[in-house]
This record gives sequence, structure tokens and C-alpha cells, in this order.
Amino acid sequence: MTHPSYTDHGPIPYQPMSNETDIDIRKFLLVLWRRKITILLTMLIFISLVYMLTNRITPQYGAEASVLIQSNINPSGELRSFVSSIRIDNSIVLSEAEVLKSRSIARQVILDLNLINDPEFNPNLKQTQTLLSSLLNGQKKETRQDNFKMLSVDESKTGLNQSEISQTLELVIDQFVERIRVRPVPGSFVLQIEFSSKDPVKAALITNKILDAYIAQNMNLKLRTTQRITNWLDNRLNTLRNQVRDTEEALEEFRRQYDVEVIDIDDFSQAQISGLNNQLVLAKAKEAQARARLAQIQNWMKDPSKIQMTDEAVNSRVLQSVKLKEADQIKTVAELSSRYGPKHPTMMDAELALAETREQMRQELRNIAKNIQSNLDIAQRQVAEMGDVIDNTTSMNSDPQAQENMGRGPEGDMLSDIEIAVRMRELVREKESSEAILENFMQTYKRAADQGQLQESQARIISYATKPATPYYPNKPLFISLSIVASFFMGLALSLLLEKLVNAYRTVEELERDTGQNCLGLVPAIDVYDTNKPIADYILNKDGSRVAESVRTLRMVLNLRAKSHDQKSQVVAITSSLQDEGKTTLSAWMARTSAKSGERVIIIDCDLRRPRLHDAFGKAPQNTLIEYLTGKCTLEEALYRDPGTNMHAIFARAVPNNALDLLSKDRMHNLIEALKEQYDLIILDCPACLSVSDSRLLASKADQTVFAVAWNDTPREVVNAGIKQFADFGYDALNLVLTHVDLKKYAKYGFNDALHYYSAYNPYYQD
Repeated sequence: MTHPSYTDHGPIPYQPMSNETDIDIRKFLLVLWRRKITILLTMLIFISLVYMLTNRITPQYGAEASVLIQSNINPSGELRSFVSSIRIDNSIVLSEAEVLKSRSIARQVILDLNLINDPEFNPNLKQTQTLLSSLLNGQKKETRQDNFKMLSVDESKTGLNQSEISQTLELVIDQFVERIRVRPVPGSFVLQIEFSSKDPVKAALITNKILDAYIAQNMNLKLRTTQRITNWLDNRLNTLRNQVRDTEEALEEFRRQYDVEVIDIDDFSQAQISGLNNQLVLAKAKEAQARARLAQIQNWMKDPSKIQMTDEAVNSRVLQSVKLKEADQIKTVAELSSRYGPKHPTMMDAELALAETREQMRQELRNIAKNIQSNLDIAQRQVAEMGDVIDNTTSMNSDPQAQENMGRGPEGDMLSDIEIAVRMRELVREKESSEAILENFMQTYKRAADQGQLQESQARIISYATKPATPYYPNKPLFISLSIVASFFMGLALSLLLEKLVNAYRTVEELERDTGQNCLGLVPAIDVYDTNKPIADYILNKDGSRVAESVRTLRMVLNLRAKSHDQKSQVVAITSSLQDEGKTTLSAWMARTSAKSGERVIIIDCDLRRPRLHDAFGKAPQNTLIEYLTGKCTLEEALYRDPGTNMHAIFARAVPNNALDLLSKDRMHNLIEALKEQYDLIILDCPACLSVSDSRLLASKADQTVFAVAWNDTPREVVNAGIKQFADFGYDALNLVLTHVDLKKYAKYGFNDALHYYSAYNPYYQD
């Protein structure tokens, strides 16, 4: 155990080691515990206000339904060329979400339910209408009405003109759209639609009506699309029928002109001409194929990125190799762009390499185009040559004997049997081709008509809205939870503010830190005491109490702080900054406690303006210090002898005008010096130092001065001002004491004082 160091004026007070920059969590928790009532009251008030406000807010109910966005029925057969299936992706789902919130849907629902006359949606409504009562009871016949008819009905009800009704309708639509919330379900093609209203039944009804209007609009749109396709098919069908009719008429006209039904041609000539025609068809096909390949290659030369390696037009290993190289370079450029900027050397080199590869691809495409152009020229020459061969063959088969079999047309043109047969076959093929096209188109038309009758919506309702049981706004559990958290922090902030606003000393540590003076201890406050009994008697009745022990400890510390170790502090002055800080009570207790310890003690009431010592002992003295100092009585006559402790006391009476003069006379000095010869302890009960200067005069005659500071009461500025009164004349024997200390509350203000654990010492006391 370490012992305190000493100076010329006594031991140096213990200074606990602490780091001011550290946050003491325990002190923070003590603040919360001390201010728990403040925090709880703040929370209670704030939560009550939030609860009352939420009760005053009109509740809003949200009815929710779900709809699935799905693709159209995929058409089969030739109809795929007219109606393409819709690909469902996120953009389609988000687009349908906007459709559900569109003003057209809102207008349809408003007109169907006559919401323009509902005060909830029409704030400008002059007369409150109970239109939804019939709706909710199912008494209103739901019929789709024309907008102008509906508006005319509203005009008759509200007395407004057409322009005002239109403006009101737009206002109602604005109010209506704001209440619609549509959100997609992540990872699916499902949309959740919610509508809010004051009435839960109304919310569910309107939500379902929005879904019905959306499905109806979707169906109407598909029906109109199908109708347009059907109309186009009708027109095309009529055109094909006319073509079949024209080919039949041309065939019949040709037969009638040449008076032929079946034409027999020489088998060799017919086979020869047929073979030549087949070769001509193949040559033309090669020509068309070469021309198509050349066009595709020329298109790729403009944009090499369009090259498709699986296309039959590409038959170059070099081009395939370069294309694969380009793909790797594109991937490299994409990866580098995520790490480097466009001006980075690595990025520029990669882009330059990609450009060179694409130029190499263009060069290879030019070479391929040259080869294809050569093949195209050859095919064109073959087509021309085959045409000449067919013409020559036809001419060779026409001999003089066949001239007699030649027929003459209506215009006088002559045709051979072979030409008639060829023309006849062309007309028959045209007729059969037209009939086949018409037949196929008729089947397609029938399938389109059947699908038009089986149209389904692109959306499917998964679940209709039901009446919500609880409102979504205000969310009372959420509001109360948030208010609990917010009010706690408000109470915490208020508590910290109140702690900062407290302008009194509550711990020994604070008092010593701010004043720079030693605090010898503290004197507990008396919890319960009979006011009819003198306060000085408490120390006799409660000899084993904390109060008695604190006074004895104070006397011991004063002795230890004596100027010399072999001599006790004989003259002790007790003062304070203001009145009623417990200095007189402390003086009386110290006097009686010291007297009971066997010391010869005398206490002198030196407050000649407001003397209170005689009240502490419950006495009414005849002769006081005033009489002694003025020579009207002897010291023996002024002395009061305490029967319980053999302590002596000299009381005083008030003489405000002459107090300082009397105390400053030699007679007072001589009195103290004379008493030193007879008593071990002389206690001077001095007046408040800020009120008068008597205390400083008396302190100069004392060995030690005890400066009483009322705990959690006296302002800090006042305490420091009182201490400054002594520091101004260099007084260095001043010792501070906290009085009127509430031990239970004191224990909540810090861990650096042993009294924080005062409950552990209860067995030592007899309070």
C-alpha cells in the first residue's frame, strides 16, 4: 500500500490516473441510470403522441391481386408468317405494369364505378354521395357506357357544365392513379397490383375492377389485331381466286382457239425438249444461287461482324480462321475496356489488332467475291446457251410436212404442234399451281379463323383481391417501434443536455478538478430527523451512523494535514460560499464528536450577522461573544457547557454594523490565543465568505480552514468565487468538504470514489 507524499503544507492528494481522451462507458451508463426517469418520461410522452397521431390518421387499406404475363398462343403452319409469337422478358413485364397504371384503364374503372361522384376521389364534390353503397351490395348493374353518356349523367347529377365535368374527371383520374401500385415479383413474370382506399371493401372491388378492365383491354387489342390479319387474308384470298379464274379462262380460251383437247407429240422431241427445259431450270437456279451468294458476300464486306460461319455461302478455311481470331480479339478488347481507359497503350494495341483482322477478313471476302462473280458469269452464259438450244430444237422439229399440221391463231399467228403442246402445258401448270396455292391459303385462312374464335388474353389473373383485414397505413406496429427507438435517443439526448446544464458539484473528483483544492471528504445528508430536536443532538443519538463516521474522518484528516507531524490542527475555521450549506451543523457535529473522543473542544459562533449555532444546540444564550468582546461579561459567563460531551461553546447574537470591527480587535485575537492554552480543538463557525469578509479574517487566525460546499446545490461559479476570496491573499490551508450528500444518488455519479460502493459498507454503520 503506497503512502501519500507530503509537502510543506501537508500530503499531496491522490490523483487517479485517467486518460481524458478515452470514453468511459461506465460513466455513460451511469448517466443513463441517473436519468432513467427522464428517458422513460420522454419515451412515454413521445410514444403517446405518436399513438394519438396514428389514431387520428385516416387508415388506408391496400387490396392486392396478382396477374401472370404470358405469351400469346403460338400460331402454327403458315400463320407464323403473319402473327409472330411474343417473347416474354422483363421489358414486357415492366411495360404491362405501366399499362396497368395507365390513365385509360383508370378512366374505364372510374366511369364503370361512377367514382367521379365519390368524395374520396373527387375533393371538389359539393354534395356527398353514397354511390358505392349500392355497388358494394351488388345492386348496381355493371354495364360499359360511353364516356360522353357517363359525363352527361354526371352533369345532370352535379349541375356542372361539360368542361367542368371533364376537368373534374381528369382530377379524379389523377387521384385514382396515385393510389395504384404495381410491382413485379422478382424472378417471375407475375405482377402484383395494389389499390389503396379508406374502405377495405372498396379497395378490393376497385383492384378487381382494374384487373377486369386490363384483361378486357388486352382481349380487345388482340381481337382487333386478329381482325386486321383476317381482313388481309380475305383480300389475299380474293386475289388468289381471281388468279385461278384467270388461268382457267386462259386455258379454255387456248383450247377453243386451237380446237385441241389432247396433243400428241413425238416422244423423242418431247423428251428432248423436256430435258432441255430441265437443264435450263438448273442453270437458272445456279445463276440465282451465285447471285445471292455474291450479294451476301458484298453485304459482309461492308460489315464483317455479320458473317455467320454456319452459312453455306462461306467455304473458306482462311475466312473461318480469321473469324475465330476476330472473336478472340473482341473478347480481349471487352476485358481490357473494363480495366483500362480508351487511351491506354494496351487498349489501343488491342483495338489496332482487331482492325487489322477485320481488314484481312475484307480482303478474303474480296477474293471470294471474285470467284463467285466468275461462277455467276459462267451460269449466265449457260442460261443464254440453253435458251438458244431450245429455240433451235423447236425449229429443227418443224419440217415441211409439219407445216400442214400447223394451226393458225385468231390474229393469224401459226404455231407448231410442239409449240402448242408447250403452251398448253404452261397453261395447265399455271392453273394447277394457282389451285394449289389457293387450297393451301384456304387451309391457313380456316386455321386463322379458328384461332380468332379461341383468343386468350396475354395476361392471366392468378388471384383476385380480397378484403384486407388491417390497414397498411398507418402501420401502427412499425410506427410504435420507430417511436420507441426515436424517443429513446431523444431521452438520451435530453439527459446528456441536462447533465451538461447541471451547474453544481456532485463528486469529489469534479470538485478537486475544477477548483484545484483538496477535498477532505463528504458529509452525508440526514434522511429523517425530528425537527423539534436540536440538529446537534443527531451526532449523539446516531453515534454509529455514516454522518458520525464522516465527521470523525474529517477530524482525523485535519490532524494529518497539520503543519507539523507532532502537532494537531488546533484552530479550525469552517465557512462556505453561501448560507445554508451546512457549515454550522458541521461545526456542531465536529465539536461534539471530538469532545466524545476525549479532546477538549470549544466552538465559537463567529457569525455576528446571522448566528445559528445556538439554534443547532437548541439554546437561548444570555451572554454571547458580543458581550465578551465589548467587556460586558467575562469568558466564564459567556461559556456554554454541553452536559453530554463536556464540550464548551460561545454563542453569538446579530450585530451587523459592528461585526467586522469586533472580530478584528485585539480582544478576539487574544481570546483565541488564550483558548489555545486550555483546549485541544477550537472551532470557529464563520459566516459565508461571499457575503462578508469576516471569514478571511478568521481564517488567518486558524491552522486549517474547512470550506463547506453543498452537494448538487451550490453553483460552480459561486464555489470558485468563494475559494478565490482566500486565494487572493495567498491562503494555502483551505480544505473543501461536500455537505448534504445523498449517498444513494452520489453512488450513481462515478466509479473513482469509494462511496460508489457504499452499500458494501452497510454492516459497518448503524443508520
